[in-house]
Amino acid sequence: MKLRTITLFAGLFVAQVSLAQVEEVGSVIDTTITAPVITTVEQATSEAELKTQKEQLKAEQKLQKEQEKAIKAEEKAAKEKAKAEEKARKEAEKAKKAEEKAAKEKAKAEEKARKAEEKAAKEKAKAEEKARKEAEKARKAEEKAAKEKAKAEEKAAKERAKAEKAALKRKEQLSKANSEVSKVEAKIAKAKGDLAKEQSKFDIKKAKGSLSPQDEAKLKGKLLNKQQKINSLGLDLIKAKEKVNKYSM
Repeated sequence: MKLRTITLFAGLFVAQVSLAQVEEVGSVIDTTITAPVITTVEQATSEAELKTQKEQLKAEQKLQKEQEKAIKAEEKAAKEKAKAEEKARKEAEKAKKAEEKAAKEKAKAEEKARKAEEKAAKEKAKAEEKARKEAEKARKAEEKAAKEKAKAEEKAAKERAKAEKAALKRKEQLSKANSEVSKVEAKIAKAKGDLAKEQSKFDIKKAKGSLSPQDEAKLKGKLLNKQQKINSLGLDLIKAKEKVNKYSM
């Protein structure tokens, strides 16, 4: 608009200058030329004025075209500038949004990483605590097992010693029982021998008929006592053999 106003004022100024020149030329001619020649001079002046006006108009048109061209160029430049500014604004806004988005994503990623790190730290601490408890539990179990093993070994040693002692005692008792069997068998053998001798004496005397009823009864009683002694020794032998069987198991 400013450029159009300047152009309009320039055109008016040129027109005023042209009219002033024409009036000035006319006044000079009027004072110097006689009446009969006035018509020719005025016609010549009119043609010159028209030519001048024509040239001025052409110049004005040319100027106006240049001005119009300049205005269009200015408008185009303004539009391009506005377009470029709008584009730059949009690009800046886009860049700002991208930056804000990147900042948000960065903050989100950092928060996520922080939470993941905290979670990992908690899980690590939990795992370490669990491992510590398991190790403590294993240590206690190992100590308990060691104590139980030592106790079992001690008990086994006592049982072994007890068994060895019992075996030794049983061996001694078996030896004693075997010895008792041998003694009783010897006593039985001796008692049988004595009984056989007394029986032989009794038989001889009876065969000779030299025994009185009292002597015969007395010898029979004596033989019976020896037989009862052998029977009693037989019972002792059975008892001794039962002990041998008992201590042999």
